[in-house]
Amino acid sequence: MIGMLLSPRRTFGALAAALAGLVLAAGVVPPALSAPSYRTLGQPTTADKTLGSRCPNANARFNFSNDGGFDMYGPAGVAIDPRGRIFVADFGGKRVLTWPDATSLAQCEAADGVIGAGQLAGPEAIAIDAASGAVFVADTLSHTVIGYRLKSGAWKKFVTLGSSGVSGSAFNRFNFPRGIAFDSRGRLFVADDSNNRILIFDPPLQNGASAVDSIYAGSNGGLSSPKAVAIVGDALFVADYFGDRVLRFTGPFKTPDQTYVATGEFRGVGRPVDLTVHPDGSLLVVSQNRPRVSRFQDAAFRPSPVAAPDSEFSNNMGAEPLGVAADRDGRIFIADYRRYRVLIRDESVRTAPVSPGPAAAALVANLRARAGTTLNRVAIGQQLITYEYGPKSDRNAWYRDWSQMKRQGLPLPLMMGGELSDLMSYPGFFPNADARKEMIRHGQAGGLVTLVWHPDNPVAGAPFSTPLPTARLVDMINPATAVGQAWRTQLDRAAAALKPFDDKGLAVLFRPLHEQNGDFFWWGDDGSAGDARRARQAAWVAVWRDMVGYMTATKGLKRLVFAFGTNQVNYDGVVAPMTYYPGADFVDVVSIDVYDEQLDLAGGDRGLQHYAALVGSGKPFGLSEFGQSFGDNGTGADGADWDCRTLVQRLGDSYPRAVFANAWYTTEGNPRFVFALPDVAHTAETLADPLIDTQ
Repeated sequence: MIGMLLSPRRTFGALAAALAGLVLAAGVVPPALSAPSYRTLGQPTTADKTLGSRCPNANARFNFSNDGGFDMYGPAGVAIDPRGRIFVADFGGKRVLTWPDATSLAQCEAADGVIGAGQLAGPEAIAIDAASGAVFVADTLSHTVIGYRLKSGAWKKFVTLGSSGVSGSAFNRFNFPRGIAFDSRGRLFVADDSNNRILIFDPPLQNGASAVDSIYAGSNGGLSSPKAVAIVGDALFVADYFGDRVLRFTGPFKTPDQTYVATGEFRGVGRPVDLTVHPDGSLLVVSQNRPRVSRFQDAAFRPSPVAAPDSEFSNNMGAEPLGVAADRDGRIFIADYRRYRVLIRDESVRTAPVSPGPAAAALVANLRARAGTTLNRVAIGQQLITYEYGPKSDRNAWYRDWSQMKRQGLPLPLMMGGELSDLMSYPGFFPNADARKEMIRHGQAGGLVTLVWHPDNPVAGAPFSTPLPTARLVDMINPATAVGQAWRTQLDRAAAALKPFDDKGLAVLFRPLHEQNGDFFWWGDDGSAGDARRARQAAWVAVWRDMVGYMTATKGLKRLVFAFGTNQVNYDGVVAPMTYYPGADFVDVVSIDVYDEQLDLAGGDRGLQHYAALVGSGKPFGLSEFGQSFGDNGTGADGADWDCRTLVQRLGDSYPRAVFANAWYTTEGNPRFVFALPDVAHTAETLADPLIDTQ
């Protein structure tokens, strides 16, 4: 991609104003936070700042070296993998050190792994390929990016991009590569500093590979010594060092023959040298000549330009902080280069529920606690067929799958699911009162209740399965429009259907507007790119936040637990799960729906990068819908029924922080889609597994 332009300033009118006031208008106020404490890696305490005060163990400290008159101090970059493992680029020591996690670090604890000693010349940045677990290092002084894998207890180099000791401007060369990051498609983005460009490499990465795409400097306000990159969803952030700014580009980046136009500019930073996206959705930027971390809220979608950070902090920092990272719990790690240490700022992502009631708090706490256990970790669920009316005893009605499990002598699921639309009451429509009564009984008996909501299209006559234009999403939060009025009517009906649960003191795991990263619902992704994608993200988030505030503050529901539900990325019409994430203050739980024989999240592969992105939000995670691929009965091997034990395998080997899994119902008709627990194979063994929590 040759050339890079900054998009002209645009006025977004009502949308920008609506976004600016959403927190107050919605009535959802972030909880007050106490001042964060600080810890250190490399130095015994925050008071220790010198070469002589470093921790004594050779692998518990960062080194200083003099390379022919060039002083090389301490750590330059930090990265955290999906498990919480810490990786630090020890620039002065010409190596990477790694620690298990930050939860229980002892003072001067030694790293339990060393990467690249004797191979690296001057590492400045690290990126983790979540799909494979490989660690990539920008070895800036050797003009290479090197990949390492853990093999037989040791970190082994397996791929090198660029040529060691040789700089260049071809697409298979670098000139001081610095920042690196992976996107949701497994592509590697490299900030090629002295070439004033970002290079994009397709997987699988091979020795000497050439970039397939790029974002260049160009002649119209382009990059000037880009030092770092960070990615969330399809939003790419670039630290434009001599421009004293951060530029945002919004993907997808798949048009090498066209110019990618920046969709945002963040000012108020001085010589930005590194950046990362916090689990709360804010952008954190480290400035080299103004030693501090600057924070920009809602960075992925807010209108541009942004003149100044929303907040800053500089506690305990030395004169030259060079790196910043955050883990899923919200801690911030700062590479305090000239003080030979990494500062750990003990922030936390929001854990209090969005709704104010104690029942909601108890459910969120229950789900959060499960992630750290092995016995009964995963609450198993079964979706009711709530659109099938009739008495509970009717084997062909809404309770069919549950009654079948009873007849088979199977343990009953802990979680019971339903469709909110089937519980509504309005002129011309009657609720499934029997199903609602049973769900309330289930909750009162100690079970978990979850409701998904497929709302009607608020645009009269518009199809249910075609994404609305972004302008109509904007109208949804404006009650003065016909679309806004229709949407308010639906919210009122939804609140009325939820009130019986609230009146009984029951928390409900509520999953509205789910699978929005797909293109098959009116509220879904419309396939746009660049600034049109950014504007759609902003509009969608505004709808979600307005809905949350309306349900909790205006309608007074106190026991809703809001689940941000996404879809597996199994074809080109589905974008990265975190693309439309509305922020930590408006979400309690994250989830994904997966229909695949191996429960893979990315079609042909496991898609661990999508799991990592969702878990990286710091919220409890689960499989809100699961089952075999859509197809006729028996899509398992040789036409056999699907082996439900696959769920236990994936929960153990791939999704270790999943805390619930809800099976969908079996559909009738032609074709017949088979998902329900009593209809697939080896359900008894699955429900008896120690990982699975039943009634």
